Amino acid sequence: MNREEKVAYEIIRQRIVNELDRLESLGKDASASTFKKWRRYGAAFAWDPSVYSNILEQPDMSDSELLSALRSKEDAFMRRWGYVKKIPLHHEIANRTGGDLGIRTPVDVWLETKERIFDATGARPGNGQGNLNATGAFDELWHLGRTGAKGSVFEGTGVITPEDFPYLHRAGQNLAEKLGKDPKMVQASAAEQAEALIGSIVQQQQRFQETTATPQVQQQRKIFTDLGYSEIVDPTSTMEEIVDIQKATQNTPIPSIFARAGSITFDPQANMQEYIRSAEGQAWFSKESARRAAQGKPFNPYNLYGGVPFAQEMIETIRTNPLGAGLGALTAVDPEAIKSARQGEYGKAAVQAATGATLGAVIEQGAKKIAPTVMRLIPQAGKMMLAPVVGAVAAPLTAGMAGYQALDVITTAATGKTLAETGQAAEETKEQLRQQGLSEYQLRRKARTGRY
Repeated sequence: MNREEKVAYEIIRQRIVNELDRLESLGKDASASTFKKWRRYGAAFAWDPSVYSNILEQPDMSDSELLSALRSKEDAFMRRWGYVKKIPLHHEIANRTGGDLGIRTPVDVWLETKERIFDATGARPGNGQGNLNATGAFDELWHLGRTGAKGSVFEGTGVITPEDFPYLHRAGQNLAEKLGKDPKMVQASAAEQAEALIGSIVQQQQRFQETTATPQVQQQRKIFTDLGYSEIVDPTSTMEEIVDIQKATQNTPIPSIFARAGSITFDPQANMQEYIRSAEGQAWFSKESARRAAQGKPFNPYNLYGGVPFAQEMIETIRTNPLGAGLGALTAVDPEAIKSARQGEYGKAAVQAATGATLGAVIEQGAKKIAPTVMRLIPQAGKMMLAPVVGAVAAPLTAGMAGYQALDVITTAATGKTLAETGQAAEETKEQLRQQGLSEYQLRRKARTGRY
């Protein structure tokens, strides 16, 4: 915190203290709700003023504007860190830890107190990302032991919480709030303040970890992480990344499955598998695969809930025959190759982009295991989609290989290059081989079999 920020902070801090003292002096005549808000948001400001840059830049705003600015900032954070709408967000360390101690302590002493706490515990209380992030998103059942908000996916799930469940807010919680009412502690050294607060902070950290580790919480979060949304369990993920995930999944059954997964008797895998195999699920899956691939984000387009169990073998086959994969199907797919595929004998099917950029996605292992499946090459708007047409196998295969975008993801995972880049490289390789004297027939043969 630089000198100008310290000056602004002290102005705001003293204003909050004055308002607290004024309301407290009114006794029963004071608005309990307003008093509580000033204490809550004032404490949050003291713990981490860095997230309130708009307030530090305008320390002379009116009292009503100040309280509104303090509240709206926290409300926005609580909303935007949730990857499921209306899921509660829990601060690892409560903002009311220490009560009014932070807001009543002069800035230089309090800055040192916070650094001592960080050195001892690694905690950064307040509304900053170090204390409030996606890992603090908990079903209200695990937060306070009650059903979630009305109108949310958590309402009416029928999930019954175990009697011995380690709720985040349960009996025995010590926030050390009385420290803020002790004049001696307010005037104490940073070392004394830190020592008095560390016990409460460590307890809260342990509770956070204990609740996070429960089977119920883990089963819910697995709904997202199994799809590849690892950001939800990463405290360093950005708010924008979490908002993207919420937007991408909000109109699907995924949030509802997440809520019901709080019951250990519920089978989330079967429900997810049913959705992914549906026409609606396949359409969403293909679109989301493309979006995540474009962002360079992890996603799971080929081994989701048993959808395409042989996909890793496909990738290994591509790796072992990069030239064949690069050459692709050239300018046309040999009719005899399609005929062989229909008979379950075609071991190295090639997928060609109609734009001229080609990719030989060698799926020898996959073809062996889905011999009864009829594979078709379908040109559409410059894309080539691989899709099966046989009932029982159609859903899982299409779920894992839905469209050009999914192929792009698999190609990138296998070769380190996108589908378009692989296609460009293929054209360059073709030209080089032509200059070496290979005929078009030899090129097509190389693409199909790996031999001239």
